[in-house]
Amino acid sequence: MVRKKKYIFSRGVAFYPEKEMQILKKMAEEGWLFRKMNQLGFLVFEKGEPEQKNFSVDFFDGSKEELSEYLVIYAQAGWENITNYKNKYFYFKAELDTPTIYSDPESYWLRMKKEWLWMLRNFWIYFPIGLILLGILLYTKETNNLILANSIFRIVLTFVGMFFVALPLGVVVSVLFSLVFYRDRTKYYNHPERFAKRQKVMRDSLFLGAIGFVLGVMISLILGETIY
Repeated sequence: MVRKKKYIFSRGVAFYPEKEMQILKKMAEEGWLFRKMNQLGFLVFEKGEPEQKNFSVDFFDGSKEELSEYLVIYAQAGWENITNYKNKYFYFKAELDTPTIYSDPESYWLRMKKEWLWMLRNFWIYFPIGLILLGILLYTKETNNLILANSIFRIVLTFVGMFFVALPLGVVVSVLFSLVFYRDRTKYYNHPERFAKRQKVMRDSLFLGAIGFVLGVMISLILGETIY
């Protein structure tokens, strides 16, 4: 028998794991059991028996050799591993009275710092690539080369270059935003449900979108007429 499935777009496991935990909990109470997050960023649920569980989303930055020990620590603390996303974000569930895996604000801050540094390392590689592409546009503005002088090619190159430059900058802005607007996040290390109520995903998205728009306009002004 084919089970019914439901898909919900993730709120952003990197910056809103507390919000994600509450979504999983609410869905489980309604009989929608979390199975995985797919490559498109959708949380996948299957219809089953309602559950009263707490959920945890954790970031893992260790090696493959350390993974088994990491999962054992969670299991010994009463947390059952459900699935993972790209072997970095691990989803767990436990009984309602199970203590959180983090015992103090300092350990939770360390988890946040490791996650953000990992993101910066992985996305920053795109920045020099984007600068190189935009540099090609700047230095070939008066070129007679048929390919480099083609307007469509230059538009595509501009879009790709700007995207590669904006991607790591977006991560930096998001991290700074989180540090400013949610600077007391570590105080809720053992009460993620309370912190989730303070998180305003729509407001944050609009604010970050506005910053992205301003950055895009600034880059466009710097480039000037280079795409033609």
